[in-house]
Amino acid sequence: MRLNPKNHILGKISNDVFLKKYWQKKPLLIRGAIKNFKSPITEKDLFKIAQNETAISRLIECKHGIWQVKYGPFKKSDLPKKTNTSWTMLVQNINHHVPFAESFLNLFKFIPYARLDDLMVSFATKKGSVGPHYDSYDVFLFQAHGEREWKISDQKKFSLDKKSAIKIITNFKTKNTWVLKPGDMLYLPPNVGHWGISQSDDCLTYSIGFRAPGTFEIQSKFLDFIQDNLITNQNDLYKDPNLNLQKNPAEINLNMIKKIQQIVNQLRWNAKSINTFIGQLLTEPIEGAVFETSKPLTLEIFKKDLIRKPLKLNPKTRMLFIKNNFYINGELIETDKKSVVHLKQLANDREISVKSTLNKKDLNALGIVLLPLYLSGFIDFIE
Repeated sequence: MRLNPKNHILGKISNDVFLKKYWQKKPLLIRGAIKNFKSPITEKDLFKIAQNETAISRLIECKHGIWQVKYGPFKKSDLPKKTNTSWTMLVQNINHHVPFAESFLNLFKFIPYARLDDLMVSFATKKGSVGPHYDSYDVFLFQAHGEREWKISDQKKFSLDKKSAIKIITNFKTKNTWVLKPGDMLYLPPNVGHWGISQSDDCLTYSIGFRAPGTFEIQSKFLDFIQDNLITNQNDLYKDPNLNLQKNPAEINLNMIKKIQQIVNQLRWNAKSINTFIGQLLTEPIEGAVFETSKPLTLEIFKKDLIRKPLKLNPKTRMLFIKNNFYINGELIETDKKSVVHLKQLANDREISVKSTLNKKDLNALGIVLLPLYLSGFIDFIE
């Protein structure tokens, strides 16, 4: 199934209205977000990916009232029987494994890439579920195959089951109930209690999740960034040539306190360093992401390929920019003004086609910027 990235997926709600009235404010049910939808991702595709050691997958069941979870990779023999058992398989980062999944995520470009996380796909047998729970991030729940009932709560406080291996709400109170069919979609802001239950023998649901780094994570990583980028004289040791005799040798004297305060106050950062930190933080690839390096290639051959073939970002690659500064997979890209237009297009569309009319000087400048990214496996040609 081919998707047009310009397709509108919010039904009768415009992107602007959605952001103003619903985003991080209240749930939204969208009937027929994609009409006549047939999922290109199948149950077999999901199980195959779940066998991969690089994939992040989970198997969730409720046995005797206690919710249990197992982590992949899984063999076929690890999966329970479908008949008379209710269970759910969840596989994250499907957009790293299936080209269609990446094009599906393009339908959500009305949310900045800096917030977009991944596409997770879940398979459930009849009555399969992950239980009543809430997420600390925004999520779109798109019904891809079969039917799923969603119960939504407007509670502000939840009690969690201490016996289960996952966070299960024990005092869940239903406010709304909807059954989603293929092509329907439900948006939920953070911390909204929800409970999805498969109504069919094979149910596939796409979950579009969004990144929401915590305050502690941002602050601690910024301190690491400052430490890594600290410019100081390592041989400049603490000095006190005018040391006076103390009555209490265990007392930290006022002069020492002032001197150390002065040293700490020498730490400085500006808007440029903070922007660099933000760009690197928000483009860090997922943990465990592996990029296969390409075979050595000369700049001249690379430029010829650049004119003949479109170039795309690796599905695992995260690329963002702040004004004319570009960041890719946690790194700042060295670039020049002439390459800015093409780099912005690559970041926004995740692919570019370089016109042969580009003059030799500009083509050379662009090639110098892109070749190291190609050799690192961050970008690749579309054959």
